[in-house]
Amino acid sequence: MVIRSSAMGDVAMTAPVLAAFVSRWPQTEVVLLTRAFYAPFFDGIEGLKIHHIDIDRGERHRGLRGLVRLFGELRRAHREVEAVIDLQDKVYSKLLRAFYAVRGIRTYCIDKGRAEKRALTARPGRGKVVRQLKTSVERYADVFRAAGFRLPPIETDRAAYRQRRPLPAGLGIARSEGERWIGLAPFAQHKGKIYPLDKMRRVAERLLRDSASVRLFIFGGGREERKRAEELAAGVDGSGNRCIPVVGRFTLREEIDLIANLDGMVSMDSSAMHMASLVGVPVVSVWGATHPYAGFLGLGQSTEDAVGLDMACRPCSVFGHKECWRGDYACLNDLPPERVYERIAERL
Repeated sequence: MVIRSSAMGDVAMTAPVLAAFVSRWPQTEVVLLTRAFYAPFFDGIEGLKIHHIDIDRGERHRGLRGLVRLFGELRRAHREVEAVIDLQDKVYSKLLRAFYAVRGIRTYCIDKGRAEKRALTARPGRGKVVRQLKTSVERYADVFRAAGFRLPPIETDRAAYRQRRPLPAGLGIARSEGERWIGLAPFAQHKGKIYPLDKMRRVAERLLRDSASVRLFIFGGGREERKRAEELAAGVDGSGNRCIPVVGRFTLREEIDLIANLDGMVSMDSSAMHMASLVGVPVVSVWGATHPYAGFLGLGQSTEDAVGLDMACRPCSVFGHKECWRGDYACLNDLPPERVYERIAERL
């Protein structure tokens, strides 16, 4: 059994590892414990069983009582579990490991490299060590290796993940010959990872102005991001034909289908980067408080396509959730839109 239920991008990064494992050991039954919403990330992985954990809306698996209930469900549904691979290492997964361990089941846990990441994000002059750390994908693979499975390095050639998928039925747009379809995902969970929207608007305006063949699709999630995406699209393209907000219009599976039809994606350090990576789409990503060195760059993406300012204080956070200790978020506010545009024009 494999455990990984959050966060969205991290769950997406487990898919290539599980695909590699199932391909190498097709006779081994794998159960993935994750949220039902994330199931589309694992389309096409034959034989993978997904057990849903409900810790969002209901009380079914919340708290200790809910966790005991979940363990009972797992024991009844999957009696042959011989090992537990914890890619989460959160309170609930620690307890589940303990429940299995007392019954003699072997358990293995991810090494998140917390000490290395503390050094990477330390303030200048306080033991900061800026260097490339192991990727999250390889950290996941290492847990399988620790369990005795000789898993080779995970494929990093983006072309190997390219997929043909149908366009969502509700898109209502046919692709014209010679068009370049580019996704734009300007949102992220934390402030330290969000490029100012007025600057991103200037990037989008120039993309449309400088190339008549470009059509933009704005991605995001939730009611507030939908509103802001619609405002951004209207400000960039009054006709509504070349900059199209798709927030809230499709299921997750349909969003992945649409992304698979793009020529490229422009995103923050966010789940959109990882969704594009799952289907082999090139990404130009914008980084502020975080940095690819922490190991969260999309699988198959290039650090040359990660746009960010060289600053002594970067990175200051692994996840972008910490307040800027300088108080100005210069890593994002001082990044010129022209620099972002030039990278997109060059790479996508």
